[in-house]
Amino acid sequence: MKQPHNIKNFLSLFIWALLLLAIILWTGFWYLSFIFLIIFDLYFSKILPWKIFQYPKKKKTSFEWIVAIFIAFLITIGIRNLIVEAYKIPTPSMEKTLLVGDYLFVSKIAYGPKLPNTPIAAPFLPNILPDGRYTYLKNPWFPYKRLKGITKVKRNDIIVFNFPEGDTVVVQYSEQNYYSLQRQYGRDYLQSHFDIVTHPVDKRDNYIKRCVGLPGDTLKISKSRVLINNKILPEFPDQQFKYYVRTFTGRLNDSILTKVGLKLSEINYNPSNSLHIMPLSNGNVDFIRNLAEVKSIQRYAEPYVNFRNQEIFPHDIRYQWTPDEFGPLFIPAKGMTIDLNKENLPLYKRIIEVYEENTLEIRNEGIYLNDTLSRFYTFAMDYYFVLGDNRHNSADSRYWGFVPEDHLVGKATIIWFSRNPQNNIFEGLRLKRMFKTIK
Repeated sequence: MKQPHNIKNFLSLFIWALLLLAIILWTGFWYLSFIFLIIFDLYFSKILPWKIFQYPKKKKTSFEWIVAIFIAFLITIGIRNLIVEAYKIPTPSMEKTLLVGDYLFVSKIAYGPKLPNTPIAAPFLPNILPDGRYTYLKNPWFPYKRLKGITKVKRNDIIVFNFPEGDTVVVQYSEQNYYSLQRQYGRDYLQSHFDIVTHPVDKRDNYIKRCVGLPGDTLKISKSRVLINNKILPEFPDQQFKYYVRTFTGRLNDSILTKVGLKLSEINYNPSNSLHIMPLSNGNVDFIRNLAEVKSIQRYAEPYVNFRNQEIFPHDIRYQWTPDEFGPLFIPAKGMTIDLNKENLPLYKRIIEVYEENTLEIRNEGIYLNDTLSRFYTFAMDYYFVLGDNRHNSADSRYWGFVPEDHLVGKATIIWFSRNPQNNIFEGLRLKRMFKTIK
């Protein structure tokens, strides 16, 4: 008579054990194996007093609702942290590929979800409340660990990552880069006049860019065109650059400009020489060029260092790079060793000191790592170089350097909703962009 009940228990035990085994193999947390004993006891041996968890019938319904809500909450958090997370495009740095007001799904399982460094945190809240309080605890803190993913970062993937220079923030100017402010005003001034906070990797702001440089690549930008290992990287139709457009006479008609999706506020026009300066996607360049009133069109490229690009990485007088004339720059790969000298030290100093947590000093013309004279350095992580598709309006790796592998959050996969934030909710809907795969 008890045989069907035993079969049902056996099947339940088998399913839960299989699920637990999959979790252990994925995470590598073998200490979770003790849960097998709990599952076996729950269905068969029943040594533990499970009856104490049974509630009277009057309280059972309420208890079941509480349990159901709690489980649903845990599942939501689990999906968000391990599988997929929603993300909103806040800035135009990826136009026209991604627009302000696009809502994306970011796959965390693509490259493998990374486990939180600070597991105790209030979900769905900003890292700092308006009154300055943190919404997470800095302790306990766990070192970087990433679970297995289904793929690796590929060239031209659009990736979401924790902002590498977001480790330190001026509370009163949280939207500005602390290190840029430090170069302008000095560290002592900022420390004495403002509130400074620091964030672990997993609590830094999320950025989204296109990954153009992979570990082991040598990248160069010449006349705004990207070269990887001396080969020109093909561009996408929706990538956007700044152009000089000269007409025979007069300003281009506003209706023509809005037809190609241009915002009139983005266009500068000089009537003395009929010169327009405007951002154009690669797909729109031919349209503008073929207009009868257009005399010439030329992509803008900034070849000289000036006050506007003094923030270019690596912020050293020996490297007079610009956003359009940049490199060559070797992108570190895990396990690779380089000769370490004072010439290339500005390129990799932050990696050595901050991302890989070594002490670095220059003594008597020698470079000391962890108090040891060193002529070589072996990288402990992979690094990536990212650019915004709106190339002349993007704060990216040209300004703050490499993206370490422990900062990777996930891969942008699909636009699930899109609305122009400048219009009301119905007029601003961009139906053609909804459920569009991101390329």
